[in-house]
Amino acid sequence: MFRIFELFLRLSGFFVFLLLEIICFILIVKYNHQQQVIYENSTNLFSAYLQKKSKSFADYMHLTEVNDSLSKENAFLLSELANMPKGAGGGIDSSRLNQLDTTFQVIPARVISNSVNRYHNFIVLDKGSRHGVVPHTGVVTANGVVGIVRRVAPSSSVAMSVLHLQTRISARVRNKGYFGWINWTGKNTRSFKLNDVPKDALVALGDTIETSGYSAIFPEGIMLGTIEKIGLEPGSNYYSLDVKYSTDLSRLSWAYIVKDLRQREKLELLDQVISDDE
Repeated sequence: MFRIFELFLRLSGFFVFLLLEIICFILIVKYNHQQQVIYENSTNLFSAYLQKKSKSFADYMHLTEVNDSLSKENAFLLSELANMPKGAGGGIDSSRLNQLDTTFQVIPARVISNSVNRYHNFIVLDKGSRHGVVPHTGVVTANGVVGIVRRVAPSSSVAMSVLHLQTRISARVRNKGYFGWINWTGKNTRSFKLNDVPKDALVALGDTIETSGYSAIFPEGIMLGTIEKIGLEPGSNYYSLDVKYSTDLSRLSWAYIVKDLRQREKLELLDQVISDDE
């Protein structure tokens, strides 16, 4: 206690000076209109700055909740879009909107881990069987397809990325009907190939490639990329189309698991047809 008192006595001159400065400042501001206006403006600006920083901090603290809310809303909108009746060209058929049926369920998921620098890349998601996820369901983003779920645990799942040399997706040229299989070239993350498109197909640079809907995994009409090069091997009857992929998987943080509610029915029917042919 004595040391504190001694420190106060040693700094008494400073405290007296500080007190006099505060008194002078108050008197100047109180009895001079111009200084009073400057003080009020400065106070308002400083107060606004503090409020802005406080709001930014509060928004940051609630950022996870906002992202969760937005992902759920996007999942709902994506589900509505996936279940819209399609016309012959792949676009939404407005004359059949009253026939809207729930075929696909969309589950929002956070990306836990994601690899892009191997030949066989995988994506780990924070949704599993207790959220309704099952194997062989599609994984997409707002920009396109990113993978296929292969293994499922109660609270997480592992998807085989489109950046996997064994991933093949049934695709078509939008509004032209030509279809084939798209797969990663093993080079950069945006370089893909679309194969099995016949050489008499009327394709052009810049044409959009999308999911065909012929598989039991993805709905039709999901963006995959655009044609950036058209090749034809000598003696071949099919194009080799270079596709610039629409999704940058190196920046993946959120995804949506697309579950076909009739997948089992489709696969069982296909197995039955194959058994009958044999």
